[in-house]
Amino acid sequence: MIEFDPVDMLAKPLLAYLATGSPEGPRSSPVWFLWENGTLWLIGNEEDSFPKRLRAEPRCAVSVVDFDVARGILRHVGIRGRAEVLPMDHARLSAAGALSGA
Repeated sequence: MIEFDPVDMLAKPLLAYLATGSPEGPRSSPVWFLWENGTLWLIGNEEDSFPKRLRAEPRCAVSVVDFDVARGILRHVGIRGRAEVLPMDHARLSAAGALSGA
């Protein structure tokens, strides 16, 4: 088994998958994220549906997967907790965009 540091993985330009609940059932959304000082910031806007779901039900789970096909390595970081929806922070948006290459 290859060990890894989850913090190093969260610094990579990867997508996160956010799992939320909704009246229609569970939902999964790919989202940009920023790992900053031990906090996972999910990047979205009011046009995205996941902030609305999180306001209604803040319990959620986030998965970040790093899959290296050539080496046959799969790494996963899973986080469960309660989300708080805050106004857009443009500095964090820029930082997440820089990490993603966007």
